[in-house]
Amino acid sequence: MFAFLGRVHLQSLREAYRTRFQKVRWWWEIDPFLFWAVLVLVLLGTVMVFSASMTTALYAYGDVFFFLKRHLFALFLGILGCAVATFLSLERLRKMSKTLLFSVFFLLFFVFIPGIGRASGGAYRWIDLGPFNFQPSELAKFVIILYMADALSTYRERVQDFWKGVVPFLIIVGSICLLVLLEPDFGTASLLLVLALVMIFLGGGNIAHIALVVALLAPVGLFLLFFGKGYWMNRIIAFFNPWSDPRGKGFHILQSLVALGSGGLWGRGLGESRQKFFFLPDRHTDFIYAIVGEELGFVGTTLVVILFAIILWRGLHIALQSNSEFEGLFAMGIVASILIQALINMGGVLRLLPVTGITLPLVSYGSSSLFVTLIEIGVLFNIARKRRRESE
Repeated sequence: MFAFLGRVHLQSLREAYRTRFQKVRWWWEIDPFLFWAVLVLVLLGTVMVFSASMTTALYAYGDVFFFLKRHLFALFLGILGCAVATFLSLERLRKMSKTLLFSVFFLLFFVFIPGIGRASGGAYRWIDLGPFNFQPSELAKFVIILYMADALSTYRERVQDFWKGVVPFLIIVGSICLLVLLEPDFGTASLLLVLALVMIFLGGGNIAHIALVVALLAPVGLFLLFFGKGYWMNRIIAFFNPWSDPRGKGFHILQSLVALGSGGLWGRGLGESRQKFFFLPDRHTDFIYAIVGEELGFVGTTLVVILFAIILWRGLHIALQSNSEFEGLFAMGIVASILIQALINMGGVLRLLPVTGITLPLVSYGSSSLFVTLIEIGVLFNIARKRRRESE
């Protein structure tokens, strides 16, 4: 009798366990194309960060693995963040949007406080957390997308009104941009503003209103370029004519083009870059795409473009298949953020756009960028997982 009851109880536990975990979808089951695209980009980025940074790491810190160890630590935290974002309730996250927005404001203030903020190259952009330097402006990208997706889906009818639907967003995002400009970081501030306008457009905003905002802000941007930090204008001059000052303003972009050109079709070989021997600055951060081109050639750079195209394809698919307007806007905003950053970075390296200091998502060295981007990828998996469960 007791043996029979024991078998029945054991069987019921097995059924409960099986039923519970049948609902869990792992990343490679939720969307295999997105999973493999992200995985290959992350692995490629890890290898290229090590290859591009080893000279600087050995010279400055006496440890060839210095940047690699920090990158792997950020990757570990990013994978944990991706897992949490995959299984976290999106409604709970949505309710936290205003709290997270206020938190970003405070974090952007903290970077200027001695002992908390960390300065590098005259810029105050990081909060010193010991082995992990956190950049609040990276989190601001995610939080702005989350907040605007919530607000635009809740008050959709207001977005057609310029004063009630567009101006309030510009005030909020403009306040964040002002703090980022004070760091100073013109590139990230411009990106945050572009993301806000993209979200307004995706939320059903009037194109004429968006064009008006661009027209009004263009003179402000030109004023900042002419009378702001000198290196902002130097980047514009280098974009149009880097050969006018090959050892000064145009040095970065010319060395980038040398790296890309010397790679040819197949590249010099993994680890065989010559430009990383202190010719190309910022080789493991802003210009890592040039090192990819030098070591892996045109084939390697094309592979990176294809992988980002897959993220665009799958991200739009997830957004269009979502069951709620909030989730659709959230997914589209995340995809826009990742792809705009990738285009700006690669465009700067290829001299198709001015250099902005924005890193290549999932590939460049940058703890905060990698951490936040993997959380964004986790949200995409979350939306796809939810849609798949509801359709079963």
